[in-house]
Amino acid sequence: MIENTSENMKDPANALLMLAASMGPGGSDQAIAEQERAGQTQLVNSDRLPAQIEDHTGSDGQTAFEALGFTFGKPDARDPLFRPATLPEGWKREASDHDMWSYLVDQLGRRRVAIFYKAAFYDRRAFMSLNTLFGYVTECVRQGKDIVTDDEWATRTAVAAELRRAVEREQESVNSWMAIGERGGMDDSIRKYVAEHCAYRDKFAALAARFEAVTEA
Repeated sequence: MIENTSENMKDPANALLMLAASMGPGGSDQAIAEQERAGQTQLVNSDRLPAQIEDHTGSDGQTAFEALGFTFGKPDARDPLFRPATLPEGWKREASDHDMWSYLVDQLGRRRVAIFYKAAFYDRRAFMSLNTLFGYVTECVRQGKDIVTDDEWATRTAVAAELRRAVEREQESVNSWMAIGERGGMDDSIRKYVAEHCAYRDKFAALAARFEAVTEA
């Protein structure tokens, strides 16, 4: 059960408990942090998902989820922020080290859905979004993880294409920082950003070449 912290805080007894917690060690920041940690734990151990789906492609976000095997019920009458949901076979919920972010991982252990839930009573909100293949691939590279391929979503050909997109993005960033340096002076901070983007550009390029070589073979 996910606690509706905003609604519960309307009860004077709960409000007093929060006030008491805010006066303890760590103050109000600590009290709110504990509320958000509790919210994350409740979410990952529930059968609920956010009713709001963020989709920046212009398509119907729910349709995209259902195509993967998700099923959804109606938003809860007492807490319309969430609704009952079942996951595709083999998928599971996973907390992160950030109290407001959790994930749904597929049967191969890949983070396929990002869930944002801020349980703080004064600004309670939640949404979820599908991770794009580009997002998955670039996150793996940045975190030093292996890219796990399959025959449907993350095919070797598709992964190679996303890596090439990442090369282009990093080169655009290099060009932007170089232009800033040319206009205002190339200081150490700008050199640092240029070096970082160059390093990632080269990593993406090397990986893309490896995936392309395997695909062509």
